[in-house]
Amino acid sequence: MRRIPLYVLTILVGLCLAYVFISPFYIGLPAAGVSGQDVTIAPENFQVPADTGEAVPDTPPQPPESAPPPAQTATAARQVDPDGFSMTGKESGPLQRIEPRQPLSDMGHATPPAPPPPPVPVDTTARPKLLYRPVATAAGTVDVSGYRIAIEGINVVPPEETCAVDGGTSWPCGTAARTAFRNWLRSRAIECNVPDLPPEALVSTQCKLGTADLAAWLVDNGWARASDGSPLADNMKKAEEAKRGIFGSPPPSLPATSDVPSPVAAGELPLPSAEPQPAPLAVPAPDAPFPPKPQ
Repeated sequence: MRRIPLYVLTILVGLCLAYVFISPFYIGLPAAGVSGQDVTIAPENFQVPADTGEAVPDTPPQPPESAPPPAQTATAARQVDPDGFSMTGKESGPLQRIEPRQPLSDMGHATPPAPPPPPVPVDTTARPKLLYRPVATAAGTVDVSGYRIAIEGINVVPPEETCAVDGGTSWPCGTAARTAFRNWLRSRAIECNVPDLPPEALVSTQCKLGTADLAAWLVDNGWARASDGSPLADNMKKAEEAKRGIFGSPPPSLPATSDVPSPVAAGELPLPSAEPQPAPLAVPAPDAPFPPKPQ
């Protein structure tokens, strides 16, 4: 028996391996046609409208003008729970309008908010207490150490108040009164009769700066009006007669700046002089001799 050459054996083995790997993919490919099976094809009838040759208008046909409007049918009403939403059942009754809910804040009201409540007098637990770094919010109200205090015995002058003078003109006396009150306080500590814990409401009480009463100082200088029945009524009368504060003319304006030298423009800078400057004076030598040279 003759031996098969090595290269022929190699080719046969390669063909066998190729068949083993390729045959599964070839079997899975779809066949172009299957013989021995009956395939039935059912034709479908499509009705094509006859071409009449008439042009189809682009706009839809308009209904006749004499046609009556369509009758409105009653829509079914569904019961709605304000606290929830339910899809259970429908009712054929008419819709009912309920009252709108209240807005969540004062910003939702169309009317302006109510004025702030009047200051509340302090209770029996109030005692003199030293409060630091007061800030005057108006001529008669102070924010200090968490307290909102309205000075007792006077009518607070709001910052937006204006006062009339001779000639029909007006000036912002409320802002001037607040500024004068701030300049007098200068964030110095004041002593007021307040409770131990600062309440949220505005407290009406008496305060002092050292030995000076805040209410008396405001009325004496004309920056506040004494309230009805207050012992400071005579002080206010004297301030009106002297035309102090809000009862007089506006404070004088700032002094004119004519005495202040005006700044020189960039194009008007003086040129340096060509004349030689004198030499600085020589400092005379001290009369004391120099120390001797070290040996």
